[in-house]
Amino acid sequence: MTKVMIGNHAAVRVSRAERERIRGFYRDVLGCRLVRTFDDKDDFQLGDDYYVAFLYAGGSGVDVDRGVSYAAADVLSDDDFLKAMFLELKADDVDDMRRKIIASGVRVLDVPDPHLYFQAPGGQVFRLIGSHEDMSKYEGAE
Repeated sequence: MTKVMIGNHAAVRVSRAERERIRGFYRDVLGCRLVRTFDDKDDFQLGDDYYVAFLYAGGSGVDVDRGVSYAAADVLSDDDFLKAMFLELKADDVDDMRRKIIASGVRVLDVPDPHLYFQAPGGQVFRLIGSHEDMSKYEGAE
């Protein structure tokens, strides 16, 4: 059987009005590196090898993204993002990162789980865990 895995690039369509909040959160709170900017797109590097692009509604795209739709009609509302995919962030110092994330003013979600679940600027939902935390109970391998 062919082996399949999640790659190290992601892209999210977001409202142009959220651009400065997104930049501030991912750069200043999470410590991501803003590696490229265009009129309608920001590319961030998380850690050593994960990249996320924020596609701002209303742009026309750039050569590397030829054919990608940046239409405003394609952007999810914050409530729609709550129904979309949840992502996981790992941190070496969970308590410090938790404080930084909450202090940034994100929407903290009430989830019956000991981890911090929050909605970042732009709408994405994350769960914060420790880098070396045993997550086997979430994998069905307790």
